[in-house]
Amino acid sequence: MQRNTTLNLPDKLVSRAKAYAAEHGTTMTAIIRSHLEAVTSSGENPIADDPLLAYSQGQLSRSEAIRMLGMRDYAELLVALGDADLPMPSAPPHEIENQATTFTKLWRQS
Repeated sequence: MQRNTTLNLPDKLVSRAKAYAAEHGTTMTAIIRSHLEAVTSSGENPIADDPLLAYSQGQLSRSEAIRMLGMRDYAELLVALGDADLPMPSAPPHEIENQATTFTKLWRQS
């Protein structure tokens, strides 16, 4: 269950936070949630505490997140990310490089 909460913050702080979120492909909600999770977590097992957040941060694979959250498929995981206002995990740099190399090869063949 998600709850909307109103925060009273200085305008300049909100502007800086929105700019930071945009630069990092996330949202203010996700930043605040991540920080609150960090400061209130028991620290024993953050992945088990919030598998959806762990998946969003690239700490869990897609299949692990689906299993841990008891979901039926990837579509349900995507909906949960959207509902929680969490960003999709970024691919690791080596995977992005491999995809770029493959794209370049395919582009040159056409």
